[in-house]
Amino acid sequence: MKNSSIKILVIEDNSVIALLLITLLNKWGYNVVGTCDNGEQALLDYHQFKPDIMLVDIHLKGKMTGIEVVSTIKKEHELPIIYITADLNGETIEATKATMPSAYLKKPFDENQLMATIEIAMSLFTKSQGKVGKLKEELSMNTMLIDELTETNSHLITATFRERNLKKELEASKLLIETQSKKIHDSINYSLRIQQSIIPTAEVFAEALQKHFVFYKPKDVVSGDFPWLMKKGRYVYFGAIDCTGHGVPGAMMSMIGNLLLNAIVINGKECLTPSEILANLHKAVVQTLKQDAEGNKAADGMDASLCRIDYKNKELYFSGAHLPMLFLRNGELETFKGDKFPVGGMQYRNRNTYSDHVISLNTGDKFFIFSDGIIDQVGGDEKMKWMTSSLRDFIVENKDLTMDDFKDQIYKVFNDFKGENKQVDDILLIGVEV
Repeated sequence: MKNSSIKILVIEDNSVIALLLITLLNKWGYNVVGTCDNGEQALLDYHQFKPDIMLVDIHLKGKMTGIEVVSTIKKEHELPIIYITADLNGETIEATKATMPSAYLKKPFDENQLMATIEIAMSLFTKSQGKVGKLKEELSMNTMLIDELTETNSHLITATFRERNLKKELEASKLLIETQSKKIHDSINYSLRIQQSIIPTAEVFAEALQKHFVFYKPKDVVSGDFPWLMKKGRYVYFGAIDCTGHGVPGAMMSMIGNLLLNAIVINGKECLTPSEILANLHKAVVQTLKQDAEGNKAADGMDASLCRIDYKNKELYFSGAHLPMLFLRNGELETFKGDKFPVGGMQYRNRNTYSDHVISLNTGDKFFIFSDGIIDQVGGDEKMKWMTSSLRDFIVENKDLTMDDFKDQIYKVFNDFKGENKQVDDILLIGVEV
């Protein structure tokens, strides 16, 4: 969608900020259909202009707050909302979360922050609406198929006198099942395309990390593990994330994790550490999945191994939620353990805390982060797990390999060890050389 076709309604009680917003939005080619400073006029403008997205100040003139305006509008229609506030804290997020905003913008803000927030909000909303429409269509088709199957089975049970036509009816049932199966496979493959679209490409990794490799092997078509990467300023943030489950449930969790991580880094301060990101991610997962609601005992979440590298100052920050990092220098391998807390879930009653390990880097240093799928793989003559010790031995034995050769060798060794055994979990291993 071109910027000129995107209609934006600005609801802001500060005339200076409203003028700044209008100036910037017009500069970028957006269609600013209206601006107002009170809730009553905002409702009138919404019904008149039908905007595609709204920028809403929480505190407005008049009797209505921005939250009340959004809540009223969303009873009729769903659209992306970006709240603008000077007080972006837990209390504000709690007060607004029922309206399911797309993003928050903290005053004062800069141009890049505003532009990125709007683009991300529109992109995520467009993708989610497309997916919802597709799922509704598939649900309708599957419901129709189930009804047809139910009717066919009823005929097969009750109409014994129709033995002459039994073969035809069975063939019809088989066709319906095959059709339904194909639709399920098509749906899963579509989910794969969606998941692949949010995972950083090989080109993005190569530009950000230079000497590196990513060994990524989902257990099913879609994966609960995902590699994540984002650049901000002089920092490169990246991680190996292991979500609860695998297959379609794990993939849904991975999309939540990916989008939340992006939002945390984009909207956070310039020098966020991995431990701060994990803490914010834990809170966001709990809020997104409503795990703090009374009676909700779900422990869904993710384990994570997260790094921040500063190539200019040769400095590495690492923080882990259950997952470690292996660090190789001059042939000596050191393990930096992650904290005992996962991301998400209320089993620790929100006492989850994460710590940073800070390492000064030398040229030739290599380090590796990974999910537990590779060490939990069963194989070999004794049908035993590969274990962390085997991965450590492998790294030391191949310490002089380039990252490309390391990837080729780990792929061969893993598949030789697995043999004919089934893959037990999603596999993700990331290696980086300084």
